[in-house]
Amino acid sequence: MIPWPPGGAAANAEAGTLVQAYTHRGSLGGGVVAPATRTPLSDGLSAPASVSRDPHPVYAIRIGKHRDGSKLGVLAYAQEHAREWVPPLVTVETAERLLRNYAHDGRTRQLLDNLDIWIAPSVNPDGGHYSFYDFNSQRKNMTNHCPTTGAADFLARNSWGVDNNRNYTEYSLFDGYSGASASCTSGTYAGPGELSEPENRNLDWLASRPNIRFSMNLHCSGNYFMWSPGAYALPGRVSAPRPTLAQESAFWGASARILAAIKRHRNMAVTPARTGPISDVLYSAAGNSGDMLWYKYGIYAWNFEVGTSFQPEWDEAHAETLEFANGLVELMRVARDFAKDRTRPRSTLAVAPSATPGMVDVTFSTSEPSAVFYTLDRAAPTYASTLYGSAGIREGGETLTVPAGTRIHWFSVDSAGNVENDYRPDGDGRNYRKGTAVLRAR
Repeated sequence: MIPWPPGGAAANAEAGTLVQAYTHRGSLGGGVVAPATRTPLSDGLSAPASVSRDPHPVYAIRIGKHRDGSKLGVLAYAQEHAREWVPPLVTVETAERLLRNYAHDGRTRQLLDNLDIWIAPSVNPDGGHYSFYDFNSQRKNMTNHCPTTGAADFLARNSWGVDNNRNYTEYSLFDGYSGASASCTSGTYAGPGELSEPENRNLDWLASRPNIRFSMNLHCSGNYFMWSPGAYALPGRVSAPRPTLAQESAFWGASARILAAIKRHRNMAVTPARTGPISDVLYSAAGNSGDMLWYKYGIYAWNFEVGTSFQPEWDEAHAETLEFANGLVELMRVARDFAKDRTRPRSTLAVAPSATPGMVDVTFSTSEPSAVFYTLDRAAPTYASTLYGSAGIREGGETLTVPAGTRIHWFSVDSAGNVENDYRPDGDGRNYRKGTAVLRAR
């Protein structure tokens, strides 16, 4: 046998660190192999040669007048899941608005003078490129952890990879939480261990900046708007710890502002039923990034689920980009206002005649963008009560049609977590707002 490559055993040992040989799916083969013409080796990828086959770097854009960690930090990141093509556009649109508008828009200048903004348009670029050129349904990254006796070969690579949004450190599959898989071919494969993937370690490094207090993880699709807790354990749906009342106040109040900003572009709304903690309004997602940012680093971490499809046609993708960039910029305004806002919101109840006999129309208004929670059964309102559909820029809030004489209890909370009347919405407080749905004589 002639040693190959030239250089003998030492060179062969070096090559062995780059190449792994194994039988095809456990088969030793049989019979006589028929001669065939020489076939050039190929990586089988459809991307043009200009697209690197090496692992792609993860880029982050840092924007702000003071980039030394002295200002409050905000982090936005997208494309944990490769097939989600619109979220990176939202981040790039947001970065462009901030940079282009700084010189002539006072509100933008206030943000960049007082915030340290990090934007990572794609935290899974390897999976993203594979989705763009080869398999548009690719969800995971391109790391192959499957054993050589199974689906590890070239023809099975559409099922390779780790779900980056199941590979983080808090309330993960490895902690016994639900919503991730130990199967290497599953779409929610959590990997061989927490933070096994370089993409996840990259985001962990970004989130570890001590000044970062707010973040947005952009996904699609479904028009959801969510935050922690994002996982529960079965049986019994034992949830990761709920935020405190003060913290939950900040999540809900900020959400009212952000969702109103999204609606401003073309009056599209994220409904109250799709707003709230991840495991309440969607499902358990063990080891997701929002939970790591919240529980490990204390970052107020939200998740957009942009639009209604993964890869919409350009006109729709462009509209989604613009409206959710509105929301991302508003998050930055929330961050800017958070530390200095001590003013509690005020709310009012308005009653108008209804077209239905015996009924009246009810609306709420607030002194600033706020979330309003209400009950119609005389119960004390809490964050589990019905969330009022807040006002958008083009129209008022939703109209509630209720029987005349209905007793309404409610409270409002703003984006800094300030609750109206200093009410504690834990079910025991009594200084919530009260009203009766009756028409007043004029």
